[in-house]
Amino acid sequence: MKRIVVLGSTGSIGRQTLDIVRSFPDEFEVVGLAAGNNIVLFNEQVEEFKPKHVYCINPAVGAFPGTEFTAMEDMVCLENVDQVMVALMGSVGLVPTLNAL
Repeated sequence: MKRIVVLGSTGSIGRQTLDIVRSFPDEFEVVGLAAGNNIVLFNEQVEEFKPKHVYCINPAVGAFPGTEFTAMEDMVCLENVDQVMVALMGSVGLVPTLNAL
């Protein structure tokens, strides 16, 4: 089973990535999700995939029971992460991408 982190989970590429995960539940486990301002969709994703680590740039998102609020640049370096999908716009994805390498 591949353990993945999806940065930008509420955007088009992030949603498509999670569609693939949804199609192959025996092959993937989402260990981290990060999003921007689409709080409603992010809440749904966290509820469905139950990641251990979450990050949302919007402080109104609140806390999710059973999860840890983890910065994106730290989330990609977690020991149990096999793959990272960086689906972020602009320079916000630079540090997490470099850390993932």
